[in-house]
Amino acid sequence: MTPVRFFGVCGVVLALGCSKEKSFVEPSPPLAAITWANVVPDTGQVDMRVVDMISNAGFFDVNFRDALTFPQGIEAGQREIRVFMSSTNPAISQTVLLDTTYLFAQNGRYGFYVSGFARAGQARAVVLPIDLPTPGPTQFAIRVLNLAPSFAGSIRTLADTTAAPDAFLIKGSALPSGAPQIANVAFRGVSAYAVVDTGRYRIVLASTGTTNPAIVQAVLPLGSAATSTQGAIAGSLLPGSVLTAIIVPRAVPGSGAPQTRPASKATDTTVAEASRRIFRSNDTVTAQTGSVTIVTRRPDPKDATKLTADTTIAKTGTGASAGVAGGDVILVSGATQPEYNGWQGVLAAADTLICGPSRAGDTATLCAATADTTTRNDTVTTRFRFRYRIVGTPVSPGTGTVVYRLYAPAYAATDFVTPQVVFVVDKRP
Repeated sequence: MTPVRFFGVCGVVLALGCSKEKSFVEPSPPLAAITWANVVPDTGQVDMRVVDMISNAGFFDVNFRDALTFPQGIEAGQREIRVFMSSTNPAISQTVLLDTTYLFAQNGRYGFYVSGFARAGQARAVVLPIDLPTPGPTQFAIRVLNLAPSFAGSIRTLADTTAAPDAFLIKGSALPSGAPQIANVAFRGVSAYAVVDTGRYRIVLASTGTTNPAIVQAVLPLGSAATSTQGAIAGSLLPGSVLTAIIVPRAVPGSGAPQTRPASKATDTTVAEASRRIFRSNDTVTAQTGSVTIVTRRPDPKDATKLTADTTIAKTGTGASAGVAGGDVILVSGATQPEYNGWQGVLAAADTLICGPSRAGDTATLCAATADTTTRNDTVTTRFRFRYRIVGTPVSPGTGTVVYRLYAPAYAATDFVTPQVVFVVDKRP
């Protein structure tokens, strides 16, 4: 067939409907799954993306410690990935921090994490293939990746800020003891998965071979069951969840990385309450944030059969609840005695209700609830307290200006002044 005749025939075929049928579905390319995280502590936002082909895989405008918690698809095969500075200024956005290639197997799962220091030209990718474990019907799995070259900024101060950490998974209020579930995770090293029963857990990091002081503590993300609008969210309460805990350093002071942290909350600074501000009984510490005294069951002057609203007659400290609950993690600082400071797991809120009116102070009758006060014009004092356990026997009561910061269960890490832990999901339940 001559070229002229060939094109002529093709024109006829096109005229008769050479186009794809409307029901045709473009086949999906073979894919792998990937999560991303920016662990470069000395620069601003970055972009991570595939550059050897058009791809939806990438993570953009990423601050230090930002992580793509749940996996996204990436085209299988050898992919070239670059990490750029993120900016609307082309002169900045063309700055390449990292250029690397990696072979992604079809249906494989991977983590792509950028660590090191941008200012020294030492940004480096850690690409982790994920070989999923199989937790039992009442279990979940977690492993630890250490991307902290130093634990500078730890509270309390460590003797060796570059020591490899052990990780204790603690269910309940116990202090770290015995052998850790995950041991001696070197910088840029990753542990095997630990498979444990579901529940609310704290992860406590300490230098290898030690249990105190903690480098950092964090409550594992709890997860949530599937709903009519979304699937199950992985967490320590959901069987079948598989997580990676990434140890990340503090932000370099003065750099473009975020420098924020949770607000501090005060303990009771009232001079008369100094002995109650923070005190110890054996290994248990009680901290008081404030107190409030009210007169309750006041008769209505216009109708003796009725009662008027309670009247507040005194407050100390914040005069309000500490805002913590059993299982929370707090960071205590400001005590003159170092044993009171550092990362702590809250045993429980421990508010104390004291009934009067003829009695005063802690010698008064303890009430289970305000409703227990049946005497008219009764005086009721509530002391707002919480408890945690420590190692050591510091002088009691403690001294200093004691404050605490609260860290709720989350995938992200909110304190950029200290080392922290962020979490990514390797597999949903």
